[in-house]
Amino acid sequence: MNRIPFPAGLALCFALLLPACGAAEQTDQVAEPRPAKLLKLTEQSKQARNSFPAVIRSVRSTDLAFQVGGQITTWKALGGEFYRKGTVIAGLDPRSFRNAVAQAEAQYRNADSEYQRALRLIKEDAISQSVVESRLAQRQVAQATLDDARKSLADTVLRAPFSGFIGKTYVEQFQNVQPQAPVVTMQSSAVEAIVNVPGSFVLNSNRINYYNTFVELDAAPGRRFPAVFREATGQADQSTQTFEGRFTFQPPADLLVLTGMTATLFFDYDLDGRGADGIAGISIPLASVVTEGGKKYVWVVKPVERTVARREVELADQVGKDVIATKGLKVGETIVASGGAYLRKGDRVRSWKR
Repeated sequence: MNRIPFPAGLALCFALLLPACGAAEQTDQVAEPRPAKLLKLTEQSKQARNSFPAVIRSVRSTDLAFQVGGQITTWKALGGEFYRKGTVIAGLDPRSFRNAVAQAEAQYRNADSEYQRALRLIKEDAISQSVVESRLAQRQVAQATLDDARKSLADTVLRAPFSGFIGKTYVEQFQNVQPQAPVVTMQSSAVEAIVNVPGSFVLNSNRINYYNTFVELDAAPGRRFPAVFREATGQADQSTQTFEGRFTFQPPADLLVLTGMTATLFFDYDLDGRGADGIAGISIPLASVVTEGGKKYVWVVKPVERTVARREVELADQVGKDVIATKGLKVGETIVASGGAYLRKGDRVRSWKR
């Protein structure tokens, strides 16, 4: 009986088993689909949705200052506190200003007395008309001096010119301040979301209809506040080539929303009843697009095999989370909405859900 030496027999066994193992591994790889976020394509809605990062700024913000100089003896300004219109924020030492008013009142009383005496004397032809006119001019000067003194006294009290918040303070109590030197920054309770808007939106701003516009603060996720388009600047930023757009909104009383906070502006829109930017095509997520060699591709899922194939597409120029595919895709097809950079031709995929 012929025997195969043990090493040779072992080698033969491995030679017979390896193809079977390899086939099993390949079968396992094919049978295990990759999870992916899938999207079934539909016709572009007339009403498109978009979003932009935003920075919060007060609709009205101004530096408050005393019109006269002096020492601050009253100080009620606290950063972040709400003040109603007319509320006292700070005050200067009023003593010297009160003395000035008292002195001006005495001068006016004397000038008025001299003028009244001149009126009586001219009736008796005891003085000339020029004397009466001189006394009248003196009384008018005294009246102007008194008015200025009273105004200066009133200016020692700094009041909120409108209802809002103290955004910043520049001085402290008992500090001496000069006239027109900033004391606090006052910000209105009404705020606006500032976004960088692409030129296509500005170009068609008179034709764009906005719907369901709202702001979501990064510090308060899930809470949405209705917003209204206010205006857009007329000059593009040199670095981004975008325009500044402003959307106003009124935050709730339980949130202190101040200048500099970050947010996201969400909105639906159409262009005279047409889709985004008035472009015909299919709306797809920007994350679904893979760029290679200067060309744009999207992974399309075959309906039966559930495998993917890369397809070249043409996109409209657009800024945002969604873009319009003008060529390469058809309504009803399913694409990989995100994660396409990790796929290869022929990979099987399954719908990924949270």
